[in-house]
Amino acid sequence: MEDYWKAVQNTKEKFEIADHSPKRFSFRLGGEVPVVLHKESLNHEIFWFCQKYIDKYHTNYPYPRYKEDIRSHLTDLYGDPAQNFLSGKLSFSCFSGWKEGSSLLKLSFFLNDEEFFPYRWDYYDTKGQLFLTEEDETKNGKKDSFTYYSQSGCPKEITKDKNDFGAMDEWWYFKNCQLVRVEYDSNENGFRERICHYENGKESYCEGVGEKEEREAIQLESNQKFQEALKSYRKSLKEYKKEVSNGTSRTCSLLRKIANIEYNERDFVSFTKTLDEFFSYRACESDSLDVLIYKSYYYLYVLGDYKTAKDSYQKTSEIYRKTNGEISPEILLNLAYAQFMDKDPVSCLASLDKLNSRRLTAYPRFFLFYYRGSCELSLGRWDDAYTNLKRAQILGGEREFLPVVYYKLGRASFATNREQEGNLWTHQALLYDFDLIEKMDSDPLYERFFESPNGKSHKRKYYLNKQKKQ
Repeated sequence: MEDYWKAVQNTKEKFEIADHSPKRFSFRLGGEVPVVLHKESLNHEIFWFCQKYIDKYHTNYPYPRYKEDIRSHLTDLYGDPAQNFLSGKLSFSCFSGWKEGSSLLKLSFFLNDEEFFPYRWDYYDTKGQLFLTEEDETKNGKKDSFTYYSQSGCPKEITKDKNDFGAMDEWWYFKNCQLVRVEYDSNENGFRERICHYENGKESYCEGVGEKEEREAIQLESNQKFQEALKSYRKSLKEYKKEVSNGTSRTCSLLRKIANIEYNERDFVSFTKTLDEFFSYRACESDSLDVLIYKSYYYLYVLGDYKTAKDSYQKTSEIYRKTNGEISPEILLNLAYAQFMDKDPVSCLASLDKLNSRRLTAYPRFFLFYYRGSCELSLGRWDDAYTNLKRAQILGGEREFLPVVYYKLGRASFATNREQEGNLWTHQALLYDFDLIEKMDSDPLYERFFESPNGKSHKRKYYLNKQKKQ
């Protein structure tokens, strides 16, 4: 929680908020972290930050000043932000005070690196009815989405600046709380070059440049005619780029579909070129998560380019957190693996420290402890490595990983003078994968094992079998 406490303090500095919380709610001396940081301390710190922020930047909204109002706010509106942080959610909401005849503001913040930034503003009228939501969907510091609500509380219209060029380029229309139509003017020339119609909340058909070719591609793809679908998607993209030359969200969507087929068809040369074009468009940043996951996986598991994979997964992790307001265990585990394989165990452990093992199911928990133990082995932290590898061994994991887990447990056991356990894990490792003996033979930690009768026997048997195969 110390990191979140520090982030709140950084946010105060960012927005020049001189927050001297009332003594009964102040848990620090001179702005330092309390000696023991409880969740309640962090929750109150967030609460007082919110009140000061609203008082400074939204002066037309009141904030609670009396004990009863404060208690009601903390209980009914704020909940437990600290627990949300510990659960992986990296955002919190502020609320203005509410009294008879006044409106209400709900203001949401997300964690971006070491500071919190506002990204959503919900406005309620004097009756408590939501009438407008403003959002910074791209989280670049500018409001780019505006949702207007009907008296029933349903959206009636949304306008967006998806291309980040400063003017509205998407219009979403609703009827009876259901999305019925989206109109696009991606090049902002006053002509809405694409109109999509919806039924029951799902896109039914679109009109506009390149739509005919895309519909054909979707049909071909559903019939598993992937090469023909690829040609139609490329033709659709070509037609669309004639009308809209700059990269738009539709450009990104088509490129993403093309990349998806190329990846699944193992056409990695074309896949790489499509990725290069995709990432050359600024508009694709907000749509880049799926493609980045493909790219990262490709570099990590197909090419074995660990440095590029590490950088790619780092970016993927940041965009996922920025988009979803929380961390992705799967992405972080892959990032940690890439860092470990790139011989960067310190960064590997830093990535794993962001995960809460209690929130993970058994399968990802296995990798959490396995990667952590492996990175600690690289740093010579033998006791910690033994503890985490033992946890991984207890969880089991897939059969293919067990020999390496046993091998590393053997190393950690010998390094911590657990000779008997070391012999046991080594024996188990060799039962699963006898070829590990070559790696063990060159490892100083296994020197005493190979001096023992059991070790000599294993070694002799291995090299005799090897000679026979030759």
